[in-house]
Parts: sequence; C-alpha cells; structure tokens
Amino acid sequence: MNQSLKLCLIALTLTAGGTFAQDSRPAFEVASVKLDTKCDTGGLSSGRSTPGRIDSQCADLRDLILTAYGIYGDGGNPAPGSFRMQVVGGPAWMDATRYDIAAKPAGNPPRSQMYGPMLQSLLEDRFRLKVHREPKEGPVYLLTPAKSGPKLRATKEGSCVVADIDHPAEAGNTQVCGKPKINTGGPIVTVDIPGATIANLCAQLGLAMDREVIDRTGIAGRFDIHLEVTPADMQPKFVAGRAMEQQSTGDSDTGPSISTALQQQLGLKLESSRGAVQVIVVDHIETQSTKGPLCHLTPTKL
Repeated sequence: MNQSLKLCLIALTLTAGGTFAQDSRPAFEVASVKLDTKCDTGGLSSGRSTPGRIDSQCADLRDLILTAYGIYGDGGNPAPGSFRMQVVGGPAWMDATRYDIAAKPAGNPPRSQMYGPMLQSLLEDRFRLKVHREPKEGPVYLLTPAKSGPKLRATKEGSCVVADIDHPAEAGNTQVCGKPKINTGGPIVTVDIPGATIANLCAQLGLAMDREVIDRTGIAGRFDIHLEVTPADMQPKFVAGRAMEQQSTGDSDTGPSISTALQQQLGLKLESSRGAVQVIVVDHIETQSTKGPLCHLTPTKL
C-alpha cells in the first residue's frame, strides 16, 4: 500500500466515530452536507423534520447558523426575539452558496436538540465554524399599554392546547395556543392568535416589523388576539439572519397600519426606542473543500 494512502486511512480511522469527541454536545450519527449549485441564492431555505431526521434543501448558511445558535441555541424552545437575530461577519461566499443537508441521530432525540446542539456540532465539524453572541445597540420597538388601557380578551380555559416543537399537538387539536392564523384573502389582512401570551404577540409582530418588538406591558396571561391590518404592513421586513431597512408603511385606504391597529383594537402601542439586541458573530468559517483532516483521494489505475 502506498505511504500517502496509509496516512490517509489512519487519519480517517482516527476521525471516524469520534468527530465530536472533544465536544460534550450530542451529534448526529449520520449526516450529509452537499453543495447545491442549482439553488436560487436569493430564495428561502426549505426542508422538513420528522422524529429522528432533518432534511433541508438549498439551506442558507446564515439561516442555519441562526437556527443552531440563536433560535434553538439553548437546546429548548425559541427565546423571544430570537427569530430576528442577525448573523454578522463571515466571507462573501457564505451568501453565494446553498447546501442540501440530511442528518439522522441515534435514537429519537427532541427536535429542539437536533436543530440546536446537534446542528451546532455538524456546522462546526463540516465548516470549522466558530461563532459567538454579543449584545449590540440598535433600534427596537417597545410594546406598552395605550393611554386608553388594554383591550385584551382573556382566553377561555381549555379552548386551546399548549404545544411546542418537542411536544406537538395531537391530531384533531386545531387550536394551538400562540399559533397564528393569518388570512390574506381579502382587502384586509386578519391575524388571529388564540391563547397568545404577550411574548407570542411580540414575536409575531417582529416578523412583520422592521425591528425587534420587546414586551414592556407587564401583562401576564393568555389572550385571544384579533388584528385587522393593511396588507402592505404585513409583508416580512427581514430575512432570517440578516437586517433589512424597509419600514412600516403607515395607514392606507385598505386598512390601518400595525401601529394604529394595536392602539384601536388591542389598546397597546409601539414606542420607537433603542436597546441591546443580540447578534451572532461569525469568527471563522471554511468551505468544505478546505476542511481537515479529511483526505481527498485520487483514484489510481490498478
């Protein structure tokens, strides 16, 4: 056997089964990460998860980093505002490449663990990724009670079920507490969130606003939220892991802005402010082709 091939096989033997040996986090048992050159780099990532498996097509690296270190960074349910975290830094090729990922763990761990610690381990192994989180001062909205006082309808006990990514609702339970239903079929967009906490409302508002929405109401409990808003104000104002400068449109002939709807319909108001928002900083990342200690074997004629 040729000497270089021996060294390569030794390296592969040492690596196999122990890729994450220096890390106490759980890891996928089998995983495939492939560059997909057919993807639209301006499009959205797609994919699905089933118990014991993740499949993602045309995955954007900033989206993956946000998911692994932001949304499910603690291995549990998403923290308020985590969907709006920015992923900053990194080389230009990060935004020009997409990947197809198929990963399967041993056993049947919670999905939050797969999307959090396990995905972290995978990204660090395949891309030599190093990141950290830090606070950054930026514009935010504070949600506070309006002068007229809150106009919130308390949720009737038993009218919805509490569920999350690790504890999905059973089949037949259509009312999930905090899960929004958005109807865009008419001149007015209606937003209904049964059994919502104010944190649920802030998270939903943050998806449509140009900045993070922080709860300063001091209101506890669950409420059935109903909002009627102009369609233009319900267009997403951000892309996962990135910042966008598009602002809310204001009132229009087709309906009130989000700000006006909140005051008139829920007795809440948005205040423009500045505050500390968490960002994820990419300290180091490599393309898969530069990843060591894997070997690139060139077939030889026998």
